[in-house]
Amino acid sequence: MLKKVAGAIALSMLSITYPHAEAAPMDSPCQADAHRDLTDTLACYRQTVESQPLNYTMTSVVQLPGIEQRTYRLVSQSWAPDQLVRPDTWVHEVTLYIPQDALPHRALVIANDGTRHPSDGETPRSPNDFLPDTLTDIARNTRTAVISVSDVPNQLLTYAGDGKPKAEDDSVARSWTLFMQSPHTRATMPLHVPMAASVWRAMSLAERELTTLGIHRFVVSGISKRAWTTWLALIGDKRIDAIAPFAIDLLSTRAALDNMYRSYGGNWPLAFYPYYAEGIDRTLDSRAFGLLMRIEDPLSYLGTRHGSRLAVPKYIVNASGDDFFVPDNSQLYFDKLPGAKALRMVPNASHSDIRRATRDSLIPFVNRIQHGKALPQVQAMPADTNGQTILRLRTSEQPRQLLLWQAANPHARDFRYACGIRYTSTPVTMNGAPPRRLVLDRPASGWRAYFVEATFDDGFVATSQTYILGDGYPSTAPPPIGDSCRTLPGRDTRS
Repeated sequence: MLKKVAGAIALSMLSITYPHAEAAPMDSPCQADAHRDLTDTLACYRQTVESQPLNYTMTSVVQLPGIEQRTYRLVSQSWAPDQLVRPDTWVHEVTLYIPQDALPHRALVIANDGTRHPSDGETPRSPNDFLPDTLTDIARNTRTAVISVSDVPNQLLTYAGDGKPKAEDDSVARSWTLFMQSPHTRATMPLHVPMAASVWRAMSLAERELTTLGIHRFVVSGISKRAWTTWLALIGDKRIDAIAPFAIDLLSTRAALDNMYRSYGGNWPLAFYPYYAEGIDRTLDSRAFGLLMRIEDPLSYLGTRHGSRLAVPKYIVNASGDDFFVPDNSQLYFDKLPGAKALRMVPNASHSDIRRATRDSLIPFVNRIQHGKALPQVQAMPADTNGQTILRLRTSEQPRQLLLWQAANPHARDFRYACGIRYTSTPVTMNGAPPRRLVLDRPASGWRAYFVEATFDDGFVATSQTYILGDGYPSTAPPPIGDSCRTLPGRDTRS
């Protein structure tokens, strides 16, 4: 039985407003300036929101076995660039899971989903990405305080000129359109910007409420749009010293979109529909889209004053059968990322299926960060030799298991789980000195995808990048299979 702590009712009436949260000063001024570099947008928006009163209310305290659970109502910001969106006040439930034996100094922040402003007649929806049992398990098995911030983003949101309440990708796509209409005067318009601010404000709340632990460093994680938020929160806030984004295989965004488009024979996956309906595909070669990517694409920060933020430890977890992204997108960005990094491709998982991998991915990752242990490396080098593709493989630690995963599609360069594609595994012998030499069979027709998965003694799973063998890109769309395995026709990107 859950036991309410005595006095929780009284605590629920306690509203706490601090004059401001401490904002780390940045090297360059953030005054309003139409010519300011857009790569400063995140750092400057953080400076703005962190200068505002930190407004939150404790609503409950619950004792779980070995864990204290505290919940707060947080007002993170008022966001309505050019008065183009409503409601403008963002409100979240921030839940802290505090182990009795919690390690000091560092906490894990989870950007969680939810629907705070549902359609008429519907009820608000609690977060579904990370459920309380998962968060409790992570806290208990890592001895780490876990902070879950709900409603990232607040939704439904209604945008000017549209009038239809929007959520998730529909909301992101609409915010992109409004940004591209006036990039320099609407720099904070892309929805991922206030989403990142939600994370920063939850971190500030945790610092205030976990003073006995001296929390001042954070690992941040999220799924899909909240994984994209994880990257952008990292860019804007130096308190974040490690990240674990799930199912956002879209760094080097413009090139990744091109890889997707060409993989489907000059078409788009069905999951891209919110952006297609908004006409984003018609803007990809425009100057405005390029400016948008100065804010949105994490890789765009390389070579800027914020580029060093990308060097923190990163555990990038993707889905082999993602509804949005093709499995070899990581070849466009992974090797370019500085610093410690590990990749995991989860076999036989769709975009939403990635939820099942969060617990078992985060526990060993957070434990390694907390104890200063390096991330394991899986180094794979493919080479074509005498008509064969040879993969030479090295690992920085001896794995307890090595598997070669592969999937074939004789008709299309399409590996979506929704299209019936399934990966199968073969054990890789671990005898002999490295590098290990694996032969990847090139299909006589169609395409075949491969990746190597290494499982280490602490349960950490790392994979190679995914390699797709076949005859280049197709010239026709994949054959549709049911309602979920379809594509959208390609259009001119120069509009």
